[in-house]
Amino acid sequence: MNVAGADRNRRLITAGAGTALALVMGLALLAGFRLATQIRSSITALQTASELQTYPGVLTQQLTALRQRLETREYTGQAHAELAGTVGRFNGDIRQLATRGKLQSAQLQEAVQMWQAYRPVLAPILAFSGEPYVDTDAGSSLSESGKLYYGNVRQAQLLAKQNVGRLHRLLSAVTRSLEAQTSGAAARLRALLSGGVLAAFVLAAAAAYLQLTRIRHERAAREAQEQTRDILKTVREGFFLLDADYKIGSVWSEALTHIFDRSDFAGLSFEKLLENRVPPNTLATAMKYIKLLWGDRAHENLMKSINPLGQLEISMDNGRGGKETRYLQFDFHRVLGPKGVKHVLCSVSDITSNVLLAKELQEAQENANAQVDMMVGMMHVDPLQLGSFLDTTQTGLQLINAILKEPARTDAEFRKKLGGLFRELHSIKGEASALNLMSIAQRVHRLEDMVSELKKKAELSGNDFLPMVLKLDELLAHLRGVREMATRLTALKDSATSGADAPRSSAAERPGGRSGEDLTPTMQALAEKLGRDHRKAFRLTLSGLANVPAPYVATVKDCLIQMLRNSAVHGIEPCEARRALAKSDVGAVRVDFRRSGDGYELVFEDDGAGISPQALKDAAVRKSIITAEEAASMDTRSAMALIFRPGFSTQEEVTMDAGRGVGMDVVARTVYGLGGKIGVSTNPGRFTRFKIVLPAAEAASSAVA
Repeated sequence: MNVAGADRNRRLITAGAGTALALVMGLALLAGFRLATQIRSSITALQTASELQTYPGVLTQQLTALRQRLETREYTGQAHAELAGTVGRFNGDIRQLATRGKLQSAQLQEAVQMWQAYRPVLAPILAFSGEPYVDTDAGSSLSESGKLYYGNVRQAQLLAKQNVGRLHRLLSAVTRSLEAQTSGAAARLRALLSGGVLAAFVLAAAAAYLQLTRIRHERAAREAQEQTRDILKTVREGFFLLDADYKIGSVWSEALTHIFDRSDFAGLSFEKLLENRVPPNTLATAMKYIKLLWGDRAHENLMKSINPLGQLEISMDNGRGGKETRYLQFDFHRVLGPKGVKHVLCSVSDITSNVLLAKELQEAQENANAQVDMMVGMMHVDPLQLGSFLDTTQTGLQLINAILKEPARTDAEFRKKLGGLFRELHSIKGEASALNLMSIAQRVHRLEDMVSELKKKAELSGNDFLPMVLKLDELLAHLRGVREMATRLTALKDSATSGADAPRSSAAERPGGRSGEDLTPTMQALAEKLGRDHRKAFRLTLSGLANVPAPYVATVKDCLIQMLRNSAVHGIEPCEARRALAKSDVGAVRVDFRRSGDGYELVFEDDGAGISPQALKDAAVRKSIITAEEAASMDTRSAMALIFRPGFSTQEEVTMDAGRGVGMDVVARTVYGLGGKIGVSTNPGRFTRFKIVLPAAEAASSAVA
């Protein structure tokens, strides 16, 4: 009991001495700060007063110089400007000096009054802006305004001469008064600093005593900590205590060093432990949860059920200059004391292997589901169409691979690559969506996303394209799998239908001896899919697609896919909107392919919202395709031509069917490449019509060649 009482008394004395010294030092610092502020203010005022002493003489000299210039008919602009500057500085400085509360004196008040007597005399001089001279046969002479100006200058010069000495003496007296104030404040500050130094010595002695006391206590605490760590070395989970400041205590389990690859946990805040290892929003959520644990009303079981760190993904250095992902599980248990929550016990487990195993199982399940979905989708695709698509896609991917391998050094060359990649990928995705082969369409869509991200970069290099090469390899592998599955499905169908191949193959023969693919089933299937995806109701009417010549099948298919997408996304309105416009709930989309003279004509029309030229121009300005000035000068025809510009789209959000700004660009390039023409007509709120004119198939073949 005596030892405990002595220790308690020693702590009380130490605390009392420390408090007293801290109070004395605080008062000394506060007084010193006030004195320093006063000295600084006095020095500033002293500098201002010293400058003011020179102004009366300068003002007199400048007025004399101005008067002499007027008498000798010299240029007065410079002298007038210098006088105005001196008056402005004098006026500002003396006003600043007069407004300082502690710097008031009889001399200063008298100097201010004298300066106020100057101001009405100087005002007409400073306000003069006319021409003081007039030219006559006898030479230059003062104008009427110049004579008045000269009289004002002469009057001001005489006043300045009379008062220069007196005003200078008054300002000198103010300066001496300020010097005395500054010297007194400096003396008081020196005395205060001396007292502060003495107090600092006393404080240092007390600090040394406290340090020795703390060392003794730390030694005892260290011994207890070592004993606890000996126990915790065999624990496989990471354990540590959090205090009320969310900092880790001095004892933790050995497993914690292996989990986080560090050993400096004592005093480390929980926020610092996870900082740079998890996303900022995850860290913010974790800290909110930790703070909730210290609430007295928090229910233990409820807090466990909402634990956001039950499975935490963190990023760790792998020791080879890279990063690796780990998964940790945190559990929290509150340690209660007499006054509430005393500590929070945290346990951490590395569950990376469990999570990765679960992900592998989930990916395997998803792949299996994707294979089933793909097989079901392929069963509804005509084998000839599927084979044609796979061949076309294989060729397109080979072209993409060639574009990626094409040498490039400058940023412009790399960006040219992006344009070619965009067009090829968009064409492949469109046909895959038309055939409802979404496993291929979604993979191509992700490649398009990568191209879009590269377009946003300020400068491109060859390394930026490496991730695309890997994704392209994955797509090629998937395409081989689709082809293998298609072969098996065809074999199954062949064995089931026995002799049904003959009529199927002959079905490819079209009237007139032309060999082509009937696009009707593909377009109808795409229309149904687009209607479901975009919650639009419309009826697609097709005419003449069975008669598309073989050289034009791919072109017509690409054009119809893109225009049908545009109609579903931008053209056909929702049922409610159509009803408000007195339209039928079900929209109408019409496609007509026919002969026209020596060539062919493809017409695509819908009775949807039409196209607003102003909306096109606004979208082009937003996407920096044209400037606002160019938009203002555009006529309707030029505005409609914007839909064929690369990168143009009125849709802000990128989806599987719109937003890239490459669809109509591809259509126009393809049509013009065949020697054809494309035109668009519209009536906002009523219809949109695209008309594509293609030359004879033989002419197109020679043009392509």
